[in-house]
Amino acid sequence: MTNVAQNTQKILEKDLHQKFIFYGKNAKEWTRKCALLLPEINHLQIWKKKGFENIYEYARILAGMSTNAVNDALRILKKVENKPELKWVINKKGINAVRPIVSIATQETANFWAEKAMEMSKNTLEAYVKEFKKEHTEAKVTESIFCPSTENRHSQNLFSKLKMELDPKITDQLNKLKGQGNWNELMQKLLQAYQAQLEASKPIPQENAKRYVPAKIKNYVLIKTNNTCAFPGCTKEYKYLHHTWRFALTKTHDPDSLIPLCKAHEHLAHAGLIENENQSPENWKIKLETDKTSKKWQKIDKWVSKYYTGEQMEKRTNTG
Repeated sequence: MTNVAQNTQKILEKDLHQKFIFYGKNAKEWTRKCALLLPEINHLQIWKKKGFENIYEYARILAGMSTNAVNDALRILKKVENKPELKWVINKKGINAVRPIVSIATQETANFWAEKAMEMSKNTLEAYVKEFKKEHTEAKVTESIFCPSTENRHSQNLFSKLKMELDPKITDQLNKLKGQGNWNELMQKLLQAYQAQLEASKPIPQENAKRYVPAKIKNYVLIKTNNTCAFPGCTKEYKYLHHTWRFALTKTHDPDSLIPLCKAHEHLAHAGLIENENQSPENWKIKLETDKTSKKWQKIDKWVSKYYTGEQMEKRTNTG
């Protein structure tokens, strides 16, 4: 194939790609608009007056909407009928954008949640709602449970909200170590001993570093959480090694401020919604609002957040 033919082929492919993106984007927009009309169409039974068997046939033939999509639209729009802020989000981003918040948003808080839905992806919003519920509802008293692999009931009440299955020999050793003391004191001593062992092997920070995290620092950081997310209560596998002091600002890989996080919690960090982020993760909790005067936000996070919410990705896609 000649250079002229190759260039012609590339131009054709780019043109087809751009058209598909344009049509797809508009198709999504019009589907969202159709969904917003469904409750009133159903209420007035317009589908029946136009000769359709039911609302599902009406939506399927005229808008290509599935039964599940219709049910979703009717259910969720019923919940937000007195919350115009959330209906506006649906018009902009679709039903999925408000799905995590329909059960928690009230008329008084609809504007707050609408802003969060516009700023976050669905998965990040789900993580935020989960943490919000934990911090803004009364704590439930949960009985502590310790379950060895045998029916050894005297070993109950070791951990709060944790169920363990242990070898009987390990169970016996733990009971002997506990003696007449309590489980909290024993486990605290064991954790302190483990942390002291880790601290002894902690690598020194690497300054003026490249983006790549040295293997020694990475291994040290990951062993502390066994490759799981460090956010309190999260046990998902880590996705990112997050710099709480932002690598772009410090050019440093510090094992004390390099934290493994899952995708959703890393996105929350860059949304500026983790309080006490520069402290150890056990002190973390979510914030209601982002401090947009902070250096992190001004220099790094606002750009990362735009990328995560799709603005930069969409721009990159549209430019081929």
